[in-house]
Amino acid sequence: MKSRAPRRGSTLLTALGVTLLLALIIFGALAYTGAEQERSGRSVRDINAQTCSESAAQWGRKFYGEAYPRWNQMLSGAEAGFNNPESKVEQLASEWGTGSYGRIDGQAVSMPNLPPDFRVTISDNIDEFPPVDPNPQQDNDLQVVLRAECINPHLSISPPKMVESLGGANPDPNHWRGDHVLAETSETRKNKVVEIVLIHTPGNEYKGQRGGGASGDQNIFN
Repeated sequence: MKSRAPRRGSTLLTALGVTLLLALIIFGALAYTGAEQERSGRSVRDINAQTCSESAAQWGRKFYGEAYPRWNQMLSGAEAGFNNPESKVEQLASEWGTGSYGRIDGQAVSMPNLPPDFRVTISDNIDEFPPVDPNPQQDNDLQVVLRAECINPHLSISPPKMVESLGGANPDPNHWRGDHVLAETSETRKNKVVEIVLIHTPGNEYKGQRGGGASGDQNIFN
């Protein structure tokens, strides 16, 4: 009588192979699905962060447009808190200028339960030329650079997800962005930032922008 043990052993090995193959297929499908969900989540977050920063830029146009007579005080630090975007939210009460931050939902900022979603600061553009030294504390051409940053932590990139590291912050050698402004680093890149040029037209009342979305520079018109 012939033994059936070898056939049973072969069948068992085949079953184990099929089970392992199915397990690998299922594992691959789950990994792919998880990666797709993560990419989708990042895409949604990026869109929301961009919307947050662009909305902040629109808000900042009105705030700083109406505050044009105070630009030099803001740039020089005589009115502190309007040109130092690197200061942390923990220093909001002491280092952030009144009105330079807010919430997308329109509610008043109240720490710690209702922190700001965005902050908008200004800095002088390069409006002095050799032999005159750069003076970031004074506007000479009726233009400033407006920086709108979305600081909502739910819309920022967590450090492990960063793909770029610049190795540290380097101060601007000309200080034209102000003494407290550092170069963009992997730390500041985690937040979505929009920068635009804000132009003042003498004799005109601030009403809005002529066109161009968050990147337009026609900020004041009759």
